[in-house]
Amino acid sequence: MVVFGASIQAILAEEFARRPADPRRRVLEAVEELATDFGLDAVELYLDGLFLFPDVVDEGLLADIGRLQQRLGLTLTAHLPYVWVDISAGNELTRRASVEAIVRAIQACAPLDITSFVLHATGPFGNEFSPGVSDPEQSLFLRLTLAAIDRSFADLTRVVPDAPLAVETMDGFPFAWQAPLVERYDLGICCDVSHLLVRGEDPIAFLDAWLPRIRQLHLHGVREQVLGVNLRRRIDHRALGGPGELVDVPRLLNHLTTRGFTGPVILENLSRADLVQSVATIKEALGQ
Repeated sequence: MVVFGASIQAILAEEFARRPADPRRRVLEAVEELATDFGLDAVELYLDGLFLFPDVVDEGLLADIGRLQQRLGLTLTAHLPYVWVDISAGNELTRRASVEAIVRAIQACAPLDITSFVLHATGPFGNEFSPGVSDPEQSLFLRLTLAAIDRSFADLTRVVPDAPLAVETMDGFPFAWQAPLVERYDLGICCDVSHLLVRGEDPIAFLDAWLPRIRQLHLHGVREQVLGVNLRRRIDHRALGGPGELVDVPRLLNHLTTRGFTGPVILENLSRADLVQSVATIKEALGQ
């Protein structure tokens, strides 16, 4: 049976911008709210908070979340740091610092039972240059990027060998380019269904190809934006469902059930309003 959950950012992204009076308490309340008010069985933590808000997100707070996890019977996943972090950096100083941030985030989660740690193998620069690569064999940037990812995967699997890493499918950098490294280091995958759709790929075909390695899914709405005559682009991280939705939610959920997928499906929305609509769309697809 599929486990449905949401990123904690769906509630806290907007609230932290407004500087809540007691942010530590709000983090704990948000976890409980996702479980009780939204009826979700999984929550994805945002581990960039360890470094962006160190006075709020620390090992003490994570220990409190661990106790909350036990009381509520929650499945927890965690998104590893990616803001100003890039393990694919050809600049070795940047790469090593990024690996260190990820290792520290994993180690800080010791009080928790984490089902999967979502990992961005590439940063913004990888997403920026990759659309212009016509011949991967001749791209200097791609060669440097893949070499850096190789070193980073080697570092991570050596230092935190038992961490259930899940490399995320990105909307810019093709997963196919890093797939040999994922297999070489025996890593899991976070299949971001919506990122694949933005790239014009079929998420069902991806699921069938990679299901044994897929630890979890990310799911959010995708719309097509008209920029001009014969010029369109797909935008994601929107509410799931409604007019123009490109994610075929019933087909996706039926396929997951048919294939026996039991990992978490995380709604990766960035606002409470979007999450409300996304949860309603999931329940409608399930006939609830």
